[in-house]
Amino acid sequence: MSEKTKNSEKIDAIADAIEQSMKKGHISTLILLALEKSPSHGYNLMQIIKDDTYGVWNPTASSLYPHLSSLTEKGLIKFTTEMEGKRERKVYDITQKGEKTLKKIIERQQNMRKSLLSMIMSTIGITDSNIPNDFESLFGPELLEDTSLVGKTKNEKFEILSKRKMVISKIVEKLQNVTNEIDQRIKILKADGK
Repeated sequence: MSEKTKNSEKIDAIADAIEQSMKKGHISTLILLALEKSPSHGYNLMQIIKDDTYGVWNPTASSLYPHLSSLTEKGLIKFTTEMEGKRERKVYDITQKGEKTLKKIIERQQNMRKSLLSMIMSTIGITDSNIPNDFESLFGPELLEDTSLVGKTKNEKFEILSKRKMVISKIVEKLQNVTNEIDQRIKILKADGK
């Protein structure tokens, strides 16, 4: 195996670890967002999170239930038990403390998102006035999905995704222009070399 391949694999492993850490940090937020809409049992929460994030987050029982326990211990959610046939199941609901905490988490995530996107946009030189002022709220840690889609109506999701698409189109357009400029410079250099 070449040194370049080994380095590439190390970089992939580091990026995977960071991604998993980020996802782990967001699962509690996703749970709170889902419960803010309506009480739910664990299996249903897994489905809501998977569906509302288009499969980007697909929590398993082994990853979800420790978060439910932790959120319960912190007083951010509570549960009641109900019988389903002969089986008892817990139905979780967000508490007032959980709602206040969720509001604070969202506020902090928006500030981080705004800062990160501002850096990205300035790095690639986008200062387009057609991008909405609230473009920072359109994205999360990943370009396609974030907590802003969880629990939204179909129309709200459509609006959010449409805005995201417009911003990404602007980024792609800018990058295509840069690519074209580089191609022109390469063409000139090749022509000068003949």
